[in-house]
Amino acid sequence: MRRVRPGDRSWPKAADWAALRERVDGNLIAPHPLFTACELTPTGAECRDVMNNLHNPFYIGDQPAGTEVSGWFEAWSPAASAYAVKARTAAHVAAAVDFARAHRLRLVVKGGGHSYQGTSSAPDSLLIWSRAMNRIVLHEAFTPQGGPGHLTAVPAVTAEAGAMWIDLYHAVTTEAGRFVQGGGCTSVGCAGLVWSYLPSSYG
Repeated sequence: MRRVRPGDRSWPKAADWAALRERVDGNLIAPHPLFTACELTPTGAECRDVMNNLHNPFYIGDQPAGTEVSGWFEAWSPAASAYAVKARTAAHVAAAVDFARAHRLRLVVKGGGHSYQGTSSAPDSLLIWSRAMNRIVLHEAFTPQGGPGHLTAVPAVTAEAGAMWIDLYHAVTTEAGRFVQGGGCTSVGCAGLVWSYLPSSYG
């Protein structure tokens, strides 16, 4: 199925985007490529800010169009989405998915921006940006669903979709004095790390 792109007759109207903005509590933004400021004003303060922070993965992750890589040769290049939902709740994510389905839009999801396959970056797309969903909850005695009576409760941690490993290390190790196994690159999203290993782990 061909996805609708800007300029197509079926591309959502301004009223459609306004309705989505209302559904996501105002958290709909129009991302700009990371170097837009440098293209417009190469000697300006905004351009200097970008250039001074390019080696900071946390800064890049905090930009809706930021990615940790410059793409793959002859495969993909980073591109800002047409719009992004800066998701703060599961309801925001659901609203974005529903909107993309209804209007046949390209849909991408980004947490920390570490996707080396380019799955968090696509031109003319709607981006679900989960960076703001970074809540961490510690559990003193956790058993999975169906586990009570069969498994011993253990300490555990729950992380929202946008949490990075630095968030878990701080909450679990620094604050709670316990250990959590994760990635060595602390700006990697926990959900992204788990997802990247699932396909190989399960066949």
